[in-house]
Amino acid sequence: MIRGRMLGLSGRRRPYVSGEIAIPFLSVEGNVDLLVDTGADTTLLAPNDAQALGIDVSRLQQGTRTRGVGGDTPTASVQAMPILDNSTFSLTLRILAPRDRSQQQALSSIPSLLGRDILSQFALFFEERTNKVLLLDPQEADALNLS
Repeated sequence: MIRGRMLGLSGRRRPYVSGEIAIPFLSVEGNVDLLVDTGADTTLLAPNDAQALGIDVSRLQQGTRTRGVGGDTPTASVQAMPILDNSTFSLTLRILAPRDRSQQQALSSIPSLLGRDILSQFALFFEERTNKVLLLDPQEADALNLS
């Protein structure tokens, strides 16, 4: 089970999971809060988090462009290991890499996202009343006998 929490102002809280991102190629490791985003195909690191971790996106392979709130944005990609509670994943992490100043400004408040590349392995439950976010592994979800 991976535990998260609802963050934000009352009535505008969002589900987040805290974890660690390890990028062996860059010898980078650090903590990141990830917004649980069932609409995101992949896990994505926001520019502010990349900067906080000391990641120089110019050293990375160019990734596919992403389309979202900030419009079309270039990305960089790198093999990474997100660690959430006691679960470690190996995946290609996409990092938003805005090129111009207006795009950088537009994306300055965008959070990092926990996408379906990880979420699809779990049953997602969140309950605003108690601020709980739970990602249950298949055995835990099956034990609920929801059918």
